[in-house]
Amino acid sequence: MRLGVLRILLICAAVMIFAGTASAYPQFQFSTDNARCTMCHFSPSGGGLVNAWGREEAADTISRGGDGAFLGGAWEPPEWLALGADLRAATGVKDTPAEGIDTLLFPMQADVYSRAEFGPVALTLTLGLRKQARDRNPPPLAYVASREHYLMYQPEPSGLYVRAGRFYAPYGLRQVDHTNYIRRDLGFYTDEQTYGVSGGYLKDNEWELHLSAFIRDPLFSVGPAGSGLAAMYEKRFHDDAAAWGVQSKVQLGPDSQTYWAGSTFKYWMPSLDLLLLSELDIGVQRVDTPNADPIAKGIAHVNLTHFITTGLMLGTTLEAKHGDLTLRGKDAEAATVSLQYFPRAHYEVMVLAKAERTRNTSDLLSLLMFHYYL
Repeated sequence: MRLGVLRILLICAAVMIFAGTASAYPQFQFSTDNARCTMCHFSPSGGGLVNAWGREEAADTISRGGDGAFLGGAWEPPEWLALGADLRAATGVKDTPAEGIDTLLFPMQADVYSRAEFGPVALTLTLGLRKQARDRNPPPLAYVASREHYLMYQPEPSGLYVRAGRFYAPYGLRQVDHTNYIRRDLGFYTDEQTYGVSGGYLKDNEWELHLSAFIRDPLFSVGPAGSGLAAMYEKRFHDDAAAWGVQSKVQLGPDSQTYWAGSTFKYWMPSLDLLLLSELDIGVQRVDTPNADPIAKGIAHVNLTHFITTGLMLGTTLEAKHGDLTLRGKDAEAATVSLQYFPRAHYEVMVLAKAERTRNTSDLLSLLMFHYYL
């Protein structure tokens, strides 16, 4: 059955209910025998729209069968055009000392993706609806958001690339949970994509390098203020079963400057069906206040994922952060356990439990999430 253009537009419009942000699953980098993220994603640093190979992997190795093609193969876009969408909804319970037990039911993400390719040049566009608008009676377009849109030049999947537009500067592990400290406190939280120019080089399955210059979104002013630079390098080894990376980021704001340096490590243990992901970042913040001392910061993240069977994985994450390494009371720790089930291509169900301690208080969160992608 072939679908007309009007029907496709109606499906995409139905998906655009509430806005969210999308990320990759770094757990699939080595566990699916794919050494680098670009084997499944169009983006040179992973995340967002998946390519034809990624759709096949979603059906053959990640899920328990099905057809991973766009719309399940009911309609195939022309060769120069790639389309996709993500829709997530969640329900759960949150227990905090200040507010007690609160029942949650909310849309988590709805994004529509498109990528038009013209030889070595491609235009990528992500559309959704904003969750909030500042005006009391905003115009309809105030709810429309495009968290990612960029033009990229990339002659080959491996080798040199350059892109310009709005996107997250490549840095660190891009876990799907945007509340992880390595996302929330490093400028990769919800809607914090920056405008910038990024370039790099992908050396087959051996190594990759990304360099970026960026500024905060001038229209909505979301995320850390100012401009900055980011660099990330990753080297694969141990027969494409492990990777080690180094990274650096500078954020120059109007009242302060923050400098980050970090490292990532990934290790796949096929005999145990176990994947280790870790990241450590150390930062120094200088505040433009007379006699103010520099503030040392630290963030640590460790994730262990066990692939129980095809389509079912169990993850455990431990993370910690210190807003000031010289003071007490500025630290926080969190532990998360999640079970993710991919019954068929295009479908995911996740159960998550998270405990977090901040400033002598403890929060508990449990979620049941449903995810569908086109």
